[in-house]
Amino acid sequence: MCAKIAHMAAPQIDAAGMGARIALAREDLGLTQSELAGDIALDRTAINKIESGKRKVSASELVRLAAALDRPIDWFVSESPPAIVSRREDPSTGGRSRILDRRIEGLARDVEFLEAGHLLPAIEDHRLQFPETVADAEAAAAQARDRMDARDGPLLDLQRHCEAVGLLAFSLDLGEEGRDAAYVAVREWGVALINGAVDPGRRRFNLAHELGHHLFADAYAPEVTIFPGGEAERMINAFAVHLLLPRAGVESVWTKIDGPRLAATAVAVRYRTSWSAVCSQLKNLGLIDEDQRVALAAEPLTAADFVELGERWVSELDPPSVPPEYGRRVLVAYRTGRLTSSRTTELLWGTVLQEDLPERHAIPLEGLQREFDALP
Repeated sequence: MCAKIAHMAAPQIDAAGMGARIALAREDLGLTQSELAGDIALDRTAINKIESGKRKVSASELVRLAAALDRPIDWFVSESPPAIVSRREDPSTGGRSRILDRRIEGLARDVEFLEAGHLLPAIEDHRLQFPETVADAEAAAAQARDRMDARDGPLLDLQRHCEAVGLLAFSLDLGEEGRDAAYVAVREWGVALINGAVDPGRRRFNLAHELGHHLFADAYAPEVTIFPGGEAERMINAFAVHLLLPRAGVESVWTKIDGPRLAATAVAVRYRTSWSAVCSQLKNLGLIDEDQRVALAAEPLTAADFVELGERWVSELDPPSVPPEYGRRVLVAYRTGRLTSSRTTELLWGTVLQEDLPERHAIPLEGLQREFDALP
């Protein structure tokens, strides 16, 4: 016997609302009504009536529509979390990258589902005051490290550290059209989506930036840019750099290795940070001047640099990747009968296939509650 997840249902959408969502998803993919009709074996007039709310959609038709439009079925029948709705309607954040917006919305709906079903733990409030100066941003980065129980050394496995302060970070391959990253707040948790198609060092910087939005309590945020136009984005970038490359740790590496390029290489490799971020931080900390920064940045790292250093780059956030505790809880929920196999693989976003799922355990219902109560 399977235990059901008790959760508050999201607001349901009527026929007219479903039709509008189908039209929106179709337009997002650049499909005509005729093209969509051909994909799901319906007449164009049927699609027209569905989108106008004059014709109901059968269950089998909805399955075909969801597959053709690259959306989960529940997206057509229930409202999205409020932060996602705001993101979609705000012209400064919605529509920049359709695939980024679709995926972050799907992730937010997943997290809302798990949180409402009590499959995610309660999380403490780790919010920080928004920095007004670069010095404030450095101090905020130090506070964040304290809350993640990290000192001045490399902040390795950043995905796990972010999860400890309430940010669930996912890495998916969104391609060149996916841009860099996005963040939304879902009840107590934050959700970050990192484009796994970009450079590994850049992925970590993007996640550190989204962590800033989370800790400074931004409900949703525009994509990260190297040269942000707004002061707020500049402060969050400063926070991200100091979080990944703390002053004391970088200075310690710098003073122990001869030669600026080899020392900078050591900082990049040990702190798993992009070359451009390392060069900028070395200049920010007064370890090199602007001319040296420009010279270093103009010659990206090569395999020879790693060989000369005698160390290897360790990649993080390779796509697809889900937060470790999040993934563990999803599998526990499957193994104890709270999730179906198909829903489990949906929630794990390609990290586990159905044929790789563990066997379910036949345990009594009272044992299910004890197992979940034992989770931290």
